[in-house]
Amino acid sequence: MSNPVVSSSSPATSAPASIPQVRKDRVRVIGLMAKKPGMTDDEFYTYWREVHGPLFANMEITKKNILKYEQHHYTTAFEEGVAAMGFDVVPYRGVAVFEAESYAKIFEVFQSEEYMRVVFPDEANFIERSKTGFIAGGLVTYIDN
Repeated sequence: MSNPVVSSSSPATSAPASIPQVRKDRVRVIGLMAKKPGMTDDEFYTYWREVHGPLFANMEITKKNILKYEQHHYTTAFEEGVAAMGFDVVPYRGVAVFEAESYAKIFEVFQSEEYMRVVFPDEANFIERSKTGFIAGGLVTYIDN
């Protein structure tokens, strides 16, 4: 595959040999996690990884419906460089990744009796729900080594 030729004043003059398509076999929802006020970053990460993550992952409905559940724990290592490049330093302290065959499968998990009984009450122990948000979208992969 050749690289597109790009100049600062014009769009790409040639395209890669193949443009990846949006995946049809799964969807992804990303949760932008806002930590509970008063918690340190380390307390947040430890609780999310050691308590909340296993609660979510071990529910029967999760095992049935979710293809991938990942936690991305924020690090301050890039803040200075990101800010110097003119980007915003986000207030979120983590990203939760949920993949399933459809958005309906993901909603089934979050609307289930099991989730409402087991996981939902635990959220108050580590996140600020009103500042936690979600982004849903299809997957287009350019590099996957």
